[in-house]
Amino acid sequence: MFSPEVEGEGGFRLMGPPAFPRSIFIESDRIDACMDYAARNHQGRIAISALQRFRLPDISFLARFPWVEYLTILDSEMIDTSAVSSLGRLLRLHISGATKQPLDLAAFPLLRELSVRWWPKLRFGDTLPSLRVLGLSHYAPVSGNLSSLPQIPLLEELGLVQARNLTLSGIDRFPGLTRLTVDYLPRLVDLSPLTAFTDGVLWTLEFGNCPKIEHHDQVRVIRSLRRLAFNKCGEIPSLSFLDDLPALESFSFVGTNIADGSLAPCLRLRFAGFLDKGHYSHRRSDFPSAGTHVKPRSV
Repeated sequence: MFSPEVEGEGGFRLMGPPAFPRSIFIESDRIDACMDYAARNHQGRIAISALQRFRLPDISFLARFPWVEYLTILDSEMIDTSAVSSLGRLLRLHISGATKQPLDLAAFPLLRELSVRWWPKLRFGDTLPSLRVLGLSHYAPVSGNLSSLPQIPLLEELGLVQARNLTLSGIDRFPGLTRLTVDYLPRLVDLSPLTAFTDGVLWTLEFGNCPKIEHHDQVRVIRSLRRLAFNKCGEIPSLSFLDDLPALESFSFVGTNIADGSLAPCLRLRFAGFLDKGHYSHRRSDFPSAGTHVKPRSV
């Protein structure tokens, strides 16, 4: 069973490993003490979970703390989350679980980072003017694509996870993306919408567990790419398209077969991640040691 780290004389419980910004779990039998400690020691970052000593049926107490800017709600299906709307100063909102109550994101004009499991009562509104980072799982709009998302003029990072029938049509509405990650889209086939980034600033493009993707080489026009991944994404006929990506530094294709077996296009890269196969021209030992993380260069 998960045991959070504790901190301070009051034994306040922390969400998140030390390497990342951490939040204080709010305990329902000492809400004020937890909120005060979070404000003084963790920039007001708080987390709420029915499995971490929060036993109230709702989070209406938040109305007393309009200064909250960082909020995480875990196991949201166990709590009435309606009171989130009272936090008009939110900068970061993370909700995991199958939320049931309506939520209108127009209530958060300052929101910079949003990570949620989509549900039908989530209202995006016409625009999210301050949002930079969006993580969206189980997204199932009637359109079946990204055209149903609102205008997000400053969006830099988009993550799509576990969307059974979603396509990438509409991705051109976010030309400022620097990072796009796509995981567990089992019916995704067409990558042609990504040609919208031909003259863009997309540095990182990662696909995982999308076994039906065809024509992987369509990404060859995204000349800004520095990090690329096709992990568990079916079969790629040839890696020759990598030669058209002059800025590429890292390519991972773990669990994806390269049909012609030639890995020569990877030799110029700082990192290549893959599993050895008998018909491959090179082995992992022919490349730099595993784990090199390529960060976008500053502009």
